Amino acid sequence: MSTSNPMALLIERINTLQDICTESGITNMIDLPQIVVVGGQSCGKSSVLENIVGNDFLPRGVGIVTRRPLILQLIYSKDEYVRFNHSDSTFTDYELVRQEILAETARLIKNKHDVSHVPITLKMYSPHVMTLTLVDLPGLVKVPTNDQPKNIVTRVEEICKRYIVNKNAIIIAVSAATSDIASSDALQLAKTVDPGYERTLGVLTKVDLMDVGTDVVDVLAGRVLSLKLGFIPVVNRGQKDVKQKKSISDAVVDEQRFFETHRAYRRNKAYCGTAYLRTKLTSILYEHIRHTLPELQERVNALIARTQAELDELGVFDLTPKEHVLRTINEITKKFAELLSGTAEHGEELCGGARLSYTMHQSFAAFINNLNALHNMRNDHVRTVMLNASGSSSTLFFSQRAFEMLAKQSIALFKPHVLKLVTVIFTEMVRMMHSVVNTRFARLNDKISCALVDLFKRNSENTTMLVGALLEWNMEYISTRHPDFVRLDELSKIGESKPMEKAPNVKAFDKLPNVLRLDKEISDSEGAEINLVKSLVVSYFDVNRKILLDQVPKAIMCNLVMKSAQQMQEHLFRAVYETEGIEKLCEEDGSIEELRERLKRNLKAMRHAHDLMCSL
Repeated sequence: MSTSNPMALLIERINTLQDICTESGITNMIDLPQIVVVGGQSCGKSSVLENIVGNDFLPRGVGIVTRRPLILQLIYSKDEYVRFNHSDSTFTDYELVRQEILAETARLIKNKHDVSHVPITLKMYSPHVMTLTLVDLPGLVKVPTNDQPKNIVTRVEEICKRYIVNKNAIIIAVSAATSDIASSDALQLAKTVDPGYERTLGVLTKVDLMDVGTDVVDVLAGRVLSLKLGFIPVVNRGQKDVKQKKSISDAVVDEQRFFETHRAYRRNKAYCGTAYLRTKLTSILYEHIRHTLPELQERVNALIARTQAELDELGVFDLTPKEHVLRTINEITKKFAELLSGTAEHGEELCGGARLSYTMHQSFAAFINNLNALHNMRNDHVRTVMLNASGSSSTLFFSQRAFEMLAKQSIALFKPHVLKLVTVIFTEMVRMMHSVVNTRFARLNDKISCALVDLFKRNSENTTMLVGALLEWNMEYISTRHPDFVRLDELSKIGESKPMEKAPNVKAFDKLPNVLRLDKEISDSEGAEINLVKSLVVSYFDVNRKILLDQVPKAIMCNLVMKSAQQMQEHLFRAVYETEGIEKLCEEDGSIEELRERLKRNLKAMRHAHDLMCSL
């Protein structure tokens, strides 16, 4: 093997990279530069490949012969032999190579008319080849035969697209010169992934079989279809030549003679034939690798970082169950505290402590400030309460008892909303808990979640009792000594009486009805007293509104939020760490274990690939 040629060395390293990616299943992640050969059935695609290699080694036959992608790595070497990635054997007989390709294809695909996207990798060492890598794909099908799967056309196209969609792939579109180039299956497929033909090279076969007086000069000149990499005409062995055992070396000599003597091609004979195709392909691949290498390195670096992050998220598996549970408890406690204090990573939405603060001081406060102290407190109702509170006594002013009864009724409006706030904060804490409890052990997650919900629920119930008691204090003991409570001199004008009117005529006195209700009509003096007592109720309501907006959030924060955060570690230690069966809590799901091993393999392969690219 030669290592003095920089071009050959670079391609060999990419071959090694290709092996690493194929074996680890990360080929589609990295998109390595490679040359992919596509063409329809009977277009001479296999013959082109054999001419490039210089040996007969590909299976031949009718229908789809190449049923699995063949990654053909040509490596210049003084010795001549072939190796497959799936086998440790070394082959020196090309007939045995052909049989091994057929056997490996049949090993994976039981139906002899079916296809698969799983590749076969073949390394060919020879002094007769230039270092080059080609991917031979199944021939495109137009119409399925009776013995082929009904969806064979689509499946072959999907396999081909799987390889040529890679933006770092050079597409070799093989077409027969005897057919209209505009209807070439290979070029039409290439256009679906390379609309501008920026990375497509056309190879024209059977130019020696064209009608007399016709040629492909216009196609080669780009006047029919423009490809950035151009077209190269070749002459392959025909079926008769293969049957007569005509060697590829003799066929290449005859090909060269054809282009040298043909009136249409001899002028540019240096740009025709298999020899030029070999040189062109090696040069294209070398320059393409050099051009894409920096981007590949960046992509591999990003993949390494992403894979490592996924692996870190799954966690290590080198701790005992007790060690892991203890570490998990400490991490959850720390993360919850950070989320509560605002030191955790922030996203685009409010989270953690910020959501709690917004809920209490914005949403709840706005709602409470909009409550009406006189909700459902009609004038006739106030008058009835005032008279009932006076009893049989005749008073000049309404009684203290009437005011207290109406004040209690008003303050009771706060109760459902204050208690609901405790429930909302409890729900938010459960939400916070779920965001930090995300171990890879499902049973441990459930155990910790249940323990924390129990802790939150216990503290929530205590907090509900506390804020409920706060409401009861203000309802049961009506104190008007608060400095914000309205003074009587401010209300003096409300009670000013108007001139007395003449009393209306009344009917004779009789017995009282079973249900006695006052007349709906309210006198001026009664109206003044009603307005006065309403004003006092509103004033007392506003005093309590301020108290509750200040004290209720404090009660919730101290007795529910902060207490839960302080008790969390100790509670989890008792409820989880000290319980029996802790080993079962740390039993990992089989799918997670499988994912971790796959990520480890991928990471190892990516790091190997990174080291290889850094050495180029």
